[in-house]
Amino acid sequence: MTTETLERITTSRGPLPATANAAAEDISADEFRARMTTVRAAIDKAGLVGLVAFGDCWRGANVSYFTEFRPLDGVSDIANAVLLLGVDEEPVLFVSEQCLMYASSCTTFPVVSFRELGDRLRKFAGAHHGGTVGLAGQAYIPASVFDRIKDGLGDLRLAPTPVLAEIKAIKSDAEVHLMRRAAALTDSAMAAIRDTLADGKPHSERELAWLADRAMLAGGADRTGFDSMVQAGPRSAYNLARPTDRILQSGDLVMTDIGARYRGYVADGGRGFTYGPASPEKMAIVAAAARAVEAGLAAARPGIAAMELNTVIQQALVKSGYEKYSSEARGHGTGHGTGMDPEEEAPWIGPGNTTILRENMVFTLKSTITVPNVGGLRTERIVRLKAGGVETLDHFPMELHW
Repeated sequence: MTTETLERITTSRGPLPATANAAAEDISADEFRARMTTVRAAIDKAGLVGLVAFGDCWRGANVSYFTEFRPLDGVSDIANAVLLLGVDEEPVLFVSEQCLMYASSCTTFPVVSFRELGDRLRKFAGAHHGGTVGLAGQAYIPASVFDRIKDGLGDLRLAPTPVLAEIKAIKSDAEVHLMRRAAALTDSAMAAIRDTLADGKPHSERELAWLADRAMLAGGADRTGFDSMVQAGPRSAYNLARPTDRILQSGDLVMTDIGARYRGYVADGGRGFTYGPASPEKMAIVAAAARAVEAGLAAARPGIAAMELNTVIQQALVKSGYEKYSSEARGHGTGHGTGMDPEEEAPWIGPGNTTILRENMVFTLKSTITVPNVGGLRTERIVRLKAGGVETLDHFPMELHW
């Protein structure tokens, strides 16, 4: 990293201005209370007596939907949190003993140590003879935590439920505002990469990822939403990989997947570009990925089924001739919900998903093409579904040649 490069990044985009009402961007106590009311009504309608929501330091949305608390990384129970919400009683949040004071300071309802988990669940079970408790976070809850919850609930049945995921998928104006800010910071990271490469000097994948992270943090991001990916040349044909010290070469195809976290909300952004004079084959890969996402943007509207929207993007990739080289073309799915976590459970834009997309759902639309020994990219847009179609929350161009 040269001093010249460092100074350019530092001075070209300063931090977001600090203002007296900056905290007004945070989710309000009234909105948190309204969320609890909405979820209670939904679990009651689903015939559940309560909801257990699991979140951890990597995927915290199931818990952070109700409180500003988000677990920290750690090798013990520091990394986990569990919320119990009954249809007719106040919620309670379970956290590590070490996080108790912090969690209590930013939560409007009771917070207790994991040591009380069994007793509290047994008390809950005693007040609800029979019935089912829904579980949000079933895909990633540790077995040890799951077993403790199941034991505590006794005769109550514990079953996965999509209720919370479906509610989280509909974003409020306050949430969308924060996601726009996160997306703008993500766009600034791509601008930092573009501006750096304009000097014509040698730059490595690792350096560009570092510059992207620095641009987001300097602009006001809490942190990166996930580990930034920059893969150049033949390495760009890896669907997912960490950056290395490989220097970008003229003619390379470059894959990036970068996102900022701003006040608890994330932008999940994928872009790719050619660097220097590139072959027609590589130019065509960039164009095909962009055209597929553009087809999805044109088709998206409230009332369409998730699988119908997926088919539009999937078929565009198939028709482009890249079916063999695209996981989305082969049925992996062409989009996912996003918000407090980079990837949220709903809506999943994929084959067989009959979910009807609704106004104010926020999700990504994406297409990935990876050709071994040539290169690849992932092109991704973050969209909010509106009455007339979509509002894009990120604005950096999708077809890039630098």
